Amino acid sequence: MTTPRLHIAVELLEAIGEYLDSIGYSATDFYQQSGFHPDDENDSGYVDFALFSELFDAAARFANEDYIGLKVGENFLARHWGRLGYLIMAGENGIEGIQYIQRFATIVTNALEMQWHTDNETLCCEFELLGGNWSRHVVDYFVSSSLSLSRATSNEKTQYLSVHFQHDGGPKPAFYDEFLQSHCYFEQPSNKITVDLEGLRQASAFRDPRLKKILEEHADQVLQSLSTSDELVETVRRYVIEHLPHGAPSLKELCEHLGQNERSFQRALSKLGVNFQEMVDDLRRRMALEYIRNDYNFLDIAMMLGYSEQSAFHRAFKRWTGMPPSKYRRAIVLEQSEKKPGEGPGEQQ
Repeated sequence: MTTPRLHIAVELLEAIGEYLDSIGYSATDFYQQSGFHPDDENDSGYVDFALFSELFDAAARFANEDYIGLKVGENFLARHWGRLGYLIMAGENGIEGIQYIQRFATIVTNALEMQWHTDNETLCCEFELLGGNWSRHVVDYFVSSSLSLSRATSNEKTQYLSVHFQHDGGPKPAFYDEFLQSHCYFEQPSNKITVDLEGLRQASAFRDPRLKKILEEHADQVLQSLSTSDELVETVRRYVIEHLPHGAPSLKELCEHLGQNERSFQRALSKLGVNFQEMVDDLRRRMALEYIRNDYNFLDIAMMLGYSEQSAFHRAFKRWTGMPPSKYRRAIVLEQSEKKPGEGPGEQQ
């Protein structure tokens, strides 16, 4: 019913600005125009993944560049991936780099889900971006930056054998074959990269066993910190959901339950990009939509969501959706009647 906040390291957003600067545009002007302030986002080191996707689309318009994701990825520097980037560079070879990606990818972003398949000659990575229909430039960035990093560590010997994209390739799909020097396919069931293992077996030109050990320890610490952060957010969500039938819980009540100082706890949530009252409101919204789909009556829904009166729930629902609950339910019934058998109602959240 609830999903973790999808985030990405702020350095990847800064990479977009660095690319714009490198081709003669002003990153400062772009950030101001987009309402993004890098200095304000550095408290936690992460920003919403949705912002990353939106900024890529905005940058494509700003620079009139249809393939900005590929080109920002080509401009890749190890620091864009933080500790993970430096760790891969310091590792023994590309094979070890892949192991580090499998182990530590979430310290860059938790919006990527990857599956790996290998034989004696090739390695295949099938990946999905979680949580939404994101910009194709985001997919292109991950494909291109991974190639740039692999080539840097293998003395340019890494080669993509083929790349499958779920998106349509934009206005000039043939550009991908030329840019990635590979066979590229579009509107495929999944995003997938197949690479020649021989290049990955090449010893890294930057390998440094001592530095690798230090970076690996640091990456473990960051991973543990992120795990603790996710656990904190889930603890708050569980508490809210459990207590909603008795009325919307306050932050003070939550802190008393957890034995936490209210001001310190609020700061901790803020660093994770979480506002307690907004979380309560969003949980109520999501639960209301689910209850309506399951045909609960409106009075019961109001009580289960902690509203003292049905009218208060109706006002909140109209604020969330722009329509009263009765009209929303009729729309669902109509949608269900128009769909083919076996299909369920869709919803963008």
